[in-house]
Amino acid sequence: MIALLRSDAYRVLHSRWIWGVVAIVAFLLLAPALMMRWTSMGPVRYDDLTNSALAMTGVQMLAAAMASIVCCDRTDIGFSRSILSSLGERARMVWFAEKCVFSLLLAAVLIVFVFVVGLLALPVSGVPVADLEPAWQVAAWLGCTWLCAAPYVALTVLVAQLTRNEGVTTVFAVLAAGGLLEGGIVIGIDALCYLAGGNFLDFSSAVAPWLPSQIVGIVGQGAVTLLSSDNAAHLSGAVRALIVCLPLTVAVTAVDALLVSRRDVA
Repeated sequence: MIALLRSDAYRVLHSRWIWGVVAIVAFLLLAPALMMRWTSMGPVRYDDLTNSALAMTGVQMLAAAMASIVCCDRTDIGFSRSILSSLGERARMVWFAEKCVFSLLLAAVLIVFVFVVGLLALPVSGVPVADLEPAWQVAAWLGCTWLCAAPYVALTVLVAQLTRNEGVTTVFAVLAAGGLLEGGIVIGIDALCYLAGGNFLDFSSAVAPWLPSQIVGIVGQGAVTLLSSDNAAHLSGAVRALIVCLPLTVAVTAVDALLVSRRDVA
């Protein structure tokens, strides 16, 4: 697997799209900071670091979209349609699992990069941070940000391996990471419950605190809110991320490696 990870890393680093992503992220973070400095229209100060201009909103969607590009590369698809079919069962499982692992590592690198650029944007904006959180809280916040992105990345890889269609996979990545698929499924179940004689929105009220998209919203409110258990579920967002996102990511990766890999058996 190490050789496959190195191969994918080399391929991504020598592609044009990854540097386009770097440029877009840098622009989206630094341009507003420059505008705040030049126009003096920003806030007077930020209460803490993780609830400041370090906006991680949308990083899950970007991570899923990057997974779509990696797994739907034309060279990769051509390989999987030819040579992959002649490999042994174990080799196929390793190949499919490696795509999930690499995409998850790429998401982690993206989150760290966004965080670092955001740190650089803070002094550029000229807006001070009143209270810096301890390093462990920032680390926990970054870890939960990755955990929230992980299920969407793994599901995107799964869809990519099933369809081998970049358009379908990219649309899925955007809809899933944007929370639209979750919302649609939950509302659909609510409608079925209502038709069966239940109360509308009872189901969504019960499952909402456990949806990855809702946990993403908590992460966006900063480390203090993320680690607080003062909410309706009486569990912190960090704990819910561990309970929901981590097992879901492992399960999707296992399905990809154990089941989807069988489609190319000669």
